[in-house]
Amino acid sequence: MKIQVKKTDEHRYHVVLDSHGTDMSLEDMERLHHMLTDILRPETAHEKRTRHQAFLSSLRTADDTGIQTLLRAASHDDILVLLHSSEEDQDLQNRLYGNMTENSLKMYLEDLLFQFREGVPDYRFDEAMTRLIKTAESLVKDGKLRFS
Repeated sequence: MKIQVKKTDEHRYHVVLDSHGTDMSLEDMERLHHMLTDILRPETAHEKRTRHQAFLSSLRTADDTGIQTLLRAASHDDILVLLHSSEEDQDLQNRLYGNMTENSLKMYLEDLLFQFREGVPDYRFDEAMTRLIKTAESLVKDGKLRFS
């Protein structure tokens, strides 16, 4: 089977399988990548989920100053994913919201309603969690984030 992928612009790709071509957005390509990884490397997908859950659990024991530093250091979109992920963990959600200013909290809550009405796509969750974990690890290394 002949497989080709060409980038047509910053956010678009042209994918050809044999003689059948289709245009795909960056988001579609990321979704496809995530689906293929789950199928071809289920152990990797399981390891990522386990690592993400461990990170979320550890945030419950993080010091307030460290949580505030993480919230400032991470991107807005990644924090939105983190907040959405904490919706079923009331303790974590309270820790995160409790370390935000009133204005930040209001802004994030409005953005959560707008962006994730239908949930967070798995690939966005994975990417955001990977960046958040790297940021947190850097903050721990610098002594700016501590867990009890």
